[in-house]
Amino acid sequence: MTHNYCQKKGWTKFLILILLTSTALRAEAQLKNDSLTHVNLDTLVVSGIKLSNKQWMLPISSTTVSGDVLQNKQLTEMKDFIGYIPNFIMLDRDSKRTSSVFVRGIGTLVNTPGVAMYVDGIPHFEKSSFDINLTDVESIEFLRGPQGTLYGRNAMGGIILVNTKSPFVHQGTRLNLRLGSYTDLYASVSHLGKVNDGFAYGISADIAHFGGYIPNVYSGTKADKMDYSASVNSRLEWRPANNLSFRLVNSFEKVKQGAFTYGDLNEEGYVDSVSTNHKSFYDRKIYDGGLQIDYRNPHFWLRSQTSAQVLNDVYDVDQDASPKDLYYAVQSEDQFLLSQEINLRGLNTGFYNWHVGVFAFNHNIGRNTDVYMNMMKPPYKLEKTYDDFSRGFDVYHQSDVYFTPNLKLEAGIRYDFERANSVYVENKIVDGNAELRNEYDSPLTFSEWSPKVSLQYFFAKNAQVYATVAKGYKTGGFNTVFKTEDQRTFKPETSWNYEAGAKASFLENRLNTQFALFYIDITDQQIKQLLELLGIQIFNAGNSVSKGVEFSLQAIPSRQFNFNLAYGYTHATFTNYVYSPDVDYSGKFVPFVPQHTLSAGAQFILPAKSAISDEIRFNANYRGMGKIYWNEDNEKAQDFYGLLDGNIAVQKKNVTFALWAKNITNTKYLGYYFTMSKRQLGKPGRPFTAGVSLSLSF
Repeated sequence: MTHNYCQKKGWTKFLILILLTSTALRAEAQLKNDSLTHVNLDTLVVSGIKLSNKQWMLPISSTTVSGDVLQNKQLTEMKDFIGYIPNFIMLDRDSKRTSSVFVRGIGTLVNTPGVAMYVDGIPHFEKSSFDINLTDVESIEFLRGPQGTLYGRNAMGGIILVNTKSPFVHQGTRLNLRLGSYTDLYASVSHLGKVNDGFAYGISADIAHFGGYIPNVYSGTKADKMDYSASVNSRLEWRPANNLSFRLVNSFEKVKQGAFTYGDLNEEGYVDSVSTNHKSFYDRKIYDGGLQIDYRNPHFWLRSQTSAQVLNDVYDVDQDASPKDLYYAVQSEDQFLLSQEINLRGLNTGFYNWHVGVFAFNHNIGRNTDVYMNMMKPPYKLEKTYDDFSRGFDVYHQSDVYFTPNLKLEAGIRYDFERANSVYVENKIVDGNAELRNEYDSPLTFSEWSPKVSLQYFFAKNAQVYATVAKGYKTGGFNTVFKTEDQRTFKPETSWNYEAGAKASFLENRLNTQFALFYIDITDQQIKQLLELLGIQIFNAGNSVSKGVEFSLQAIPSRQFNFNLAYGYTHATFTNYVYSPDVDYSGKFVPFVPQHTLSAGAQFILPAKSAISDEIRFNANYRGMGKIYWNEDNEKAQDFYGLLDGNIAVQKKNVTFALWAKNITNTKYLGYYFTMSKRQLGKPGRPFTAGVSLSLSF
């Protein structure tokens, strides 16, 4: 079976393509509803105490995506941002568990991420909790470059900040429905209410189902079917006084989906289907909770953020990726993360300001991996258990100094201390009899200083140039598969980041642009190594350099017309990587890093007062990325590819009905690729999909 799934509906695709392409030539509009704000102006209060609400003033290359953009572009999960954000990729490897993020060439395929993520101030330490549902979101901010001074561990490539809507700002009830190709079903409902000026609340829920597009020819089912992904969220806000506020957020999500959706490449280099006998699946339950307390007076701002996260998942996969009953693995994981952060920030309006903070956490992970070796005579099971914990604290300080009204110095430093331990036990079970094979108790201690210095010069209120030097830090850790005891652990990864950029806004914010150049020198880089019949091991390979450019432009000639453009280029290569005495990867490109990312969008609003409409919105967006090398040897790569998306929406008062489509040209591409036992395996990219959506607000 090929990707020509939709040929029977070719006339529908052709009509949609003509409509969207013609409107793309007329461009994009509605400033409030559909624009990726690559230049952050002073109109949106989102980041709070750590980052100035006036993000235009910050020496940071960033992109902010509003909640309206999420709805208009049908962006419902984190993987949907692939191609939209400069130099950003979340690999569409398999399931929500395997959500590997790379920014500017920094990231990792497994273990701790190289990009940090916070949801309403609650930290997400593991990539297994990154790919979440996006419901009632005010904005998502992508800050590129090391943010370790204020955010600490694993913010070496940048951070993702997800901010949900405050019921003090928004009130009302909202219902969203979606129906699309491959039984794509989605429904969400939310209600935000304000009892009085001191108390407000919000509650939301959503559920999604996806029938899948990757056929399993052995079982006659769809390998990537998602039975459901459902979440429930609540938010309480209390302001007993003008200078005191409390916010309590809670969220719970449950996911059940197919997994290990990998098939052999065909003669064209793509994947048509998979063929596995073992039913693979991924189940996840995750809870996030956070209590935020703010106190402000004319001199300082004090914030306390208490956070908790509980994650339980099971990953049952056919690791031989074949219809033969050779071997499969069942991995389960229980995580508990408790953290406390206290920030104190001065509110001086003179030439000097300051910011100090302390962060402490306790993170426990219990992992179990059972590998069933059915191909062996007699069959046996490898039973592996890991009891991991890490505890640590950070202290940090940042000073802001205005030498003149136009020249500003921002300097900060953070100290991280972390102690980790992993108890590993491996048993071989044959005919019910257990034999102890390995037992390790591996302690690790990390400590790191992370300085950052930025210099800014403001030509005008909305025009600046800046230069930044910062150190990034990603923790070491423990391998879940390894051959020898000395491979049990791997060291931290560090980097020095050098960046220069400019931001400018013209014509009363109707034309906004930003530009950045970066150079990143990485040492002790954590690289994956595939061990046959075992899995992936991480080790410190050597050094690499990542350098590139980012550019974005947003033009808003009128309310009816808006377009935006964003481009990123990353050249990431190993400067020192000797894999073995006979294999040297020095000079090769770092895998999983797209060299180019490009996004161009347009929207046009047509006033259409009638009994069924107030206006009609035409949207089109092109997003592309590549070349992406899949392995360190650079022998296999995904060339640059582009996807055309769009929608036509009719709005009447508080009701919006939309016809949408993604990958309109049905472009073939690989979402992921790897080799195993001399086989070339991959996951096919998502083909053409289309559907309708309905949104009601009241």
